[in-house]
Amino acid sequence: MIAYICLGIAVALFFIVWHRAGGAAASFVVVVSAVCLPVIDLLTFGQATANTAIAAPTITLATYQLALLGGLLALPVQTVRNVPVLYWMFLAFVGVLAVAQGQTDAHTLSGVLHWGAAVLAWGVGAAVAQSAAQSGLPTERFIAIVAAFIVGWHALFVVLQLAGVRAVGTVEAGITELARVSGAAGHSGNLGKIMLLLVMILLPVTRSDDKAARRWAVVTVSSAAVLTALTFSRANTVAIGILIGTWLVLGPGIRFSKRVAVILVAIIVAIPIVDILILRSQYDPDGGSRPRLMAAAIEQISQTLWLGVGPNNYLEVVGRFDSLAAGGLPVHSAFLLALAELGLICCILLGIPLILLMTQSLRNLPGSSPAKSYAIALVAATPGILIVAGTGWGILRGQFLVLLFFALGYMGAAQKYRRLHFETFAHRTANRLVANG
Repeated sequence: MIAYICLGIAVALFFIVWHRAGGAAASFVVVVSAVCLPVIDLLTFGQATANTAIAAPTITLATYQLALLGGLLALPVQTVRNVPVLYWMFLAFVGVLAVAQGQTDAHTLSGVLHWGAAVLAWGVGAAVAQSAAQSGLPTERFIAIVAAFIVGWHALFVVLQLAGVRAVGTVEAGITELARVSGAAGHSGNLGKIMLLLVMILLPVTRSDDKAARRWAVVTVSSAAVLTALTFSRANTVAIGILIGTWLVLGPGIRFSKRVAVILVAIIVAIPIVDILILRSQYDPDGGSRPRLMAAAIEQISQTLWLGVGPNNYLEVVGRFDSLAAGGLPVHSAFLLALAELGLICCILLGIPLILLMTQSLRNLPGSSPAKSYAIALVAATPGILIVAGTGWGILRGQFLVLLFFALGYMGAAQKYRRLHFETFAHRTANRLVANG
């Protein structure tokens, strides 16, 4: 009952923000909050008949999916237009293939809808960025404050965990057992993924012309980095370190002395964390059962390379010959898990827009247009995202895939429309100067 009361309040706030600040502001706050804070399942259809990994075993309407529908309602035209055509083809292919293969059970349809939510998230994120570039909403200060609230909420739970008020996970590093905070994300790895993607979105705001927005963003990015380090997650910590480090080297408008000072301070602060991560790697160099999980995934992929086993079907199919998969453990690689479930054809349809996005970002690195900051942030985040996706599967699960696609759509459209706005403004200014002699 309390959860539904909170939901009602959230819906009311969504319409209030929409009315006061516009659809882009409302979409940003509702979607980002829904994917970064605890998720509530609102409605469930069908009967669970299989063990699943990336999505629920039944057709489920969760809070973040409802938030995406709200974003679509607020920005319908921009959302649809900003989804790459290949992603519409991907969804059509996945749906038709599932029906053609007779995979109409609840868990497979849940998997299809899960990828549909990810595609919709790309469109909503891009629509928010488009509206922000065209009308200034949501403002950079608004984005920074929303992100600060989310990071602050997780930080509050981290403090409670460190104080012993809330349960905390542990991990062994040699003879030492370390406490691993998870904030309100349920697992340390989940918290790290949320912080990584929020920092990517926030880094361009640290160079905003709005002084308050810059301060909010700097404090939030710093806090997110600390929270990620306290998770003792190897992949996430390395990922956010590469992201912030690359930004400090390439980021626009940062004085050389400040770059050096911040990097030196970060290295000094990071030494204890790095030492612990090294201990973890020495104690568990292979990542536990990862080699065996990898072998099972490769065996399955070799049998169903082109079409896969169907979305959300990995554990059900691979579990027939692998006891770890039967026990609920998928391969710890998002790339292999996606390839095993979707097949090579669908993965190509998924991958081409990502390659085009990276190409666009590399083209925007030179010059001085407002797109440059977003290009640098995305390029800086890419190695870390690849590390996280290559060493774990959680980025494909539930709201985390939605957050990833929202962030990528947002960063890509921010470059496109800010560059377009900048070029249009420069062209009009030049014409005005010519007209005035």
